[in-house]
Amino acid sequence: MVNMNAILKAITSSNDTEGASKSMREDMSAYGGILDREQYNQFMRDVEFNTTILRDAAYKKMNREKVITTGTLIEGRVLQDGYLEDSRETNGNLTAAKVGFGKSELSAHKLRAKTFIDDDDLEDNIEGEQFQTTLLSMMGNQIGEDLEAIALYGDTDLDYTDQPLYHTYDGWIKQSTSFLKSSEVATGNSNGDFNVHDNTIEALFDAIIRAVPARIRQSKLMSRFAIYVPYEVEDAYRNLLKSRNTALGDQMQTGDAPLMYKKYPIKESPILEDEEARDLLGYAPVVGGTPDLWKWGVYKDVKVEPYRKPDIERTEFFYRTRCDVSLEWNSSFITAKLDLDEIQLIQDEAKV
Repeated sequence: MVNMNAILKAITSSNDTEGASKSMREDMSAYGGILDREQYNQFMRDVEFNTTILRDAAYKKMNREKVITTGTLIEGRVLQDGYLEDSRETNGNLTAAKVGFGKSELSAHKLRAKTFIDDDDLEDNIEGEQFQTTLLSMMGNQIGEDLEAIALYGDTDLDYTDQPLYHTYDGWIKQSTSFLKSSEVATGNSNGDFNVHDNTIEALFDAIIRAVPARIRQSKLMSRFAIYVPYEVEDAYRNLLKSRNTALGDQMQTGDAPLMYKKYPIKESPILEDEEARDLLGYAPVVGGTPDLWKWGVYKDVKVEPYRKPDIERTEFFYRTRCDVSLEWNSSFITAKLDLDEIQLIQDEAKV
């Protein structure tokens, strides 16, 4: 992933510890571990490789520690009668159109990671020295999965010791103002926002679509609208389509065509299956909305620094970055809550 050939060569290709250390120090002094543009872009591709929601969300490379972005929508009607009442005199007393501003503030928080490779493992691996590059790429992929996890589940109210990742900053679920409850988890009665048992899994999708604010639903942003689901929900929907004994049902049984509902994509997202996150939330989330309004940013300096420990024949790699997430419109991120017991049952309900 990271093309720090001079540094890696200095670490791996010399038996002269003093010479290797000297060369490594010189290279690290020159590069500072900071990725150049090509390396940075490759890092971001690796970060987004195994993610779904993060890859769709609006990414911004931050050139400052704090970045504010805004979006605008015109609220209500703007045209008015051009004449004064009962006359041909031009109406100069016009009411100004109201402009609604959505604001997203990204404030970089430091995140770090560490991995290592022992010389014996490097020598025994079939890739040889090239495995170091593979290892760094694998770390980039895992960092991406972790960034997606905190983007969704981050909560600064969580305990620092118990949750060394999630406590760092508030994620999209915490920032959102739009939540839907299944009839299984509605408070005080059985009337939730949707009922997947009586009205099938499609009731969940309908509830999310209905929850989109009218001004967003009427805008071009809806061309990017999507619903992100865990495997259980995707499988339940495929089972439902399969049970209808149509050509589409046969395709759901034997093919892998993308899922759609009322022209909108249904995307399986592995991060929504995270058991730790479900335990923290107390429910299984399904999310929907317009990801162009879900912001995430990485501060411009991403570092990958090697640290050689010749006494134990080990090379450690340290990652350092600064990130944050925000919502431009808090109601643009919709979270539907499925009861943890309920989600285990929905897959079988539509089976033939």
